[in-house]
Formats: sequence, C-alpha cells, structure tokens
Amino acid sequence: MELTDREHEVVTNVCGDEMPTDLREIETDQLVAMHDRVTQGVQLSYDDDDVESLGILLPLEGKITNVLHDRL
Repeated sequence: MELTDREHEVVTNVCGDEMPTDLREIETDQLVAMHDRVTQGVQLSYDDDDVESLGILLPLEGKITNVLHDRL
C-alpha cells in the first residue's frame, strides 16, 4: 500500500527514520509502533479540533490497519 508524499513525510517525522513509501515493505513490529503513534496523533488532533491533521492521519491510520490485517 503506497503512501502519498504527505503521508510519507508524516510517517518519517513520527518514526524518526526514513521509511519506505510502500507500507508492505515495513516490518510488522515497526508498523504496530507506527500505528500506535499515529493513533495518538489522531486523538490529539480530535482534542485540538485540528481538521487538517485529521485529514492526513485518519487515512494513514486506515492504510496501516489494512496492511496489518492482510498479514493475519
């Protein structure tokens, strides 16, 4: 599952490391950690009514969840 340029930028900022643009290339433990951080970002964005961030984080959270689900 490919990330948009903006999603890739967010993932790199959240994880602190350069990540592949294809989520399927990322190890499961890294994806779980990424999901945890993105979920925290979603919660903070809801608390702050930050619609712009939610517009990026919610689709990203869904993509991560889909890749993890496909690995079951």
